[in-house]
Amino acid sequence: MRFSVSARSDTGRKRTANEDFYALEEKLALFVVADGLGGHAAGRRAAELGVAVFVESVGIDPAGPAPEILREAFARANAVIFELAQADAELRGMGTTLAALWLRGDEAVVSHAGDSRLYLHRDGRLHALTSDHSLVGERVARGELSAAQARVHPNRHVVTRAVGVVPWVEPDISALRARSGDLFVICSDGISSQIDDAELARALETRPADLDGAAAALVALANERGGDDNATVVLVRVEG
Repeated sequence: MRFSVSARSDTGRKRTANEDFYALEEKLALFVVADGLGGHAAGRRAAELGVAVFVESVGIDPAGPAPEILREAFARANAVIFELAQADAELRGMGTTLAALWLRGDEAVVSHAGDSRLYLHRDGRLHALTSDHSLVGERVARGELSAAQARVHPNRHVVTRAVGVVPWVEPDISALRARSGDLFVICSDGISSQIDDAELARALETRPADLDGAAAALVALANERGGDDNATVVLVRVEG
């Protein structure tokens, strides 16, 4: 499967450090976004370590069944972060969200834990491929809050599932048939909490042939809205 990819990450206007991290593993066709938890150095370390172990694990035997490979990759990343946090009191409680897109043949495999999101823009419509593992995300799924209410809720950043916080994590994994022209979006909540789905779709449609420009525009818009959090976006377009 041929594809093009672009990414942009920014500290934002309210934070002093960027605790987001991403990976573009083009040989594996594996794309990952992580948002570290635990504050400053601990959060960044968790995000970097989680992504590194996850990517390394997938690369060990990428030809096997995708769900098994991804569950093992999440388990390994979780174990490494959790054990490090247990050994160092200053890192206690650190963890990371992790959202990944893996293109295999004509299949797009999606996996995540936390509130970093994946979307698909296809035929002029934006489709959410993940549901947030967060207090407000679960209330949205139950119909107790609207998406607009969730974006301003005081508990919007409280995640209920993450990599490395507890001894075990169960990722959500799904797959779909990819088509030429599909555009996948992976982003941290610094993007999704500032930009609603309609605005996200418009930004993609405004620059259909310019992934770099679209990624830059999304980060700039998040900062214009206040830049409350680190903002990271990865765009992957299927070419054929």
